[in-house]
Amino acid sequence: MKKNRNMKNRILKTALVLSTFVLALGCSSDDYTGDSTQTPTNPSLSVTLGFANTQTLIEQESSFPFTVTISEPQIVSVFVYLTQTGGTADSDDFSIPASVTIPAGATSASGTIDIHADDLVEDTETAVITIATGLESNVQASNSQTVTFNIANLVEGDLQVGLMWDTLGYQFPDGSEFDPTVLADLRMLITTAPNNSPSSVFIEEDGGSFESGTLSASDPDGVYYLVADWYAAYDLGDQGFFPLNLTATFDQVGVINDMELNFANALDSQYSCSAVYYVLAKITKTGQTYDIENVGESPQLSTPYIGTATVLVDDWADYSVGANVEIEVGGAANEFYIRNYSNPAVANPDSSYLIVTIDQCNTNNVTVISNTDYDYGCSAGEVVGSGTVDSNTGIIDLILDFDLGNCGAYPGQAFSLQL
Repeated sequence: MKKNRNMKNRILKTALVLSTFVLALGCSSDDYTGDSTQTPTNPSLSVTLGFANTQTLIEQESSFPFTVTISEPQIVSVFVYLTQTGGTADSDDFSIPASVTIPAGATSASGTIDIHADDLVEDTETAVITIATGLESNVQASNSQTVTFNIANLVEGDLQVGLMWDTLGYQFPDGSEFDPTVLADLRMLITTAPNNSPSSVFIEEDGGSFESGTLSASDPDGVYYLVADWYAAYDLGDQGFFPLNLTATFDQVGVINDMELNFANALDSQYSCSAVYYVLAKITKTGQTYDIENVGESPQLSTPYIGTATVLVDDWADYSVGANVEIEVGGAANEFYIRNYSNPAVANPDSSYLIVTIDQCNTNNVTVISNTDYDYGCSAGEVVGSGTVDSNTGIIDLILDFDLGNCGAYPGQAFSLQL
């Protein structure tokens, strides 16, 4: 009987030791906050890209990294999903992970989108990919990212040309930034002359995003121009107008790799009509060799109305017919000045001039305003006007309206010059 009692005591002691060990083991694997019980929370999720949302590139092996981050660590892994939401490219052209895992206890993880090369000669393909689809568990809110890849398939001797633009930080009233392809819809043209006339257009690209096109090795040798013009612009309403920076890109397999030309304030939405264009570059093609020259000009804004003009008509009778008037470059690309313009109500004619502004959407039409008040014995007054200019004949035809306060109003005064 005593023997059985001793054995029972040993069993009880052994059980007590095992219970103490299990309890200690449980405490040693406690959570990060010191609580004995850990429950998942609902963190916010964000996606950070290591590249711009829109990419235009040659089909070649390349990787584009991104990082997914949650606002606080979790006791379970968080799976962030990726999916193709648009485009014509398929798994032969690119690969993405089905998901990226943020391990338990961590707050971020990284992944890549991989672009692949193949031996097929194809048209430019597009892949639209969303990172963080909204299917993530234990996530309160997701700041997902949608990225677009325009994948061009080039053969030896082809020149891939791209056009991109940026919004210069313009924002919606809620503080979010404009998508540049929402803010502006541009055409990219490869032309045979430095303009956008239909007869000179060799290649036209006009999609809903950034543009790209290809000069083929089999295309005729000669001189080409890369031109951008407007298809449409977003109406900012009370926010006014916006300028655009333009970027031209060039790629040729084994020869030119990611060449960029940048043009600040190249276009302005105030003149977002088809008549307004910008010449970015001159491309000289000789066989499979391309010489690329930075141009960066708005030819329709480069006024030829510079020099000495001869008066043809002056209803105000300040100048006699045949008198000379000086024409100077204005303060903006679409302005010129008629200098030393005098009339009986100008106190100092040497410092006065008319500012003639060319309508960029109709380069024959102009508006006129004077830089000075008219106070030659009159109360403050002004002169405004309108008219036309003809770069072929060099004739400037204006109609000026004088409002000279107590000296009276004198509308409809013709003033014509010949360069």
